[in-house]
Amino acid sequence: MLINYEQLRSMRIDKKLTLNEMAEALGLHTPGGYSRIESGENELKAKHLPAIAEKFGVELNQLTEVIFFRTKVDQTSSSLKADSA
Repeated sequence: MLINYEQLRSMRIDKKLTLNEMAEALGLHTPGGYSRIESGENELKAKHLPAIAEKFGVELNQLTEVIFFRTKVDQTSSSLKADSA
């Protein structure tokens, strides 16, 4: 799954949380560490998701529904023809 880093950043800003507050919640050493997560430069780890959800005041499943892109692959007519042959 792909992560919507812009949505992650928007949620933090909407909640009026600083980079420092988020870094502390995740046990990171610097606010820059969290900033690099929001920019996609550093990997967002699964172990961070519960702390992020708590800081945002949402359930974990709500957070994941919002920040993860769900890719949907549509079948093309050519692949349908190949399946029926």
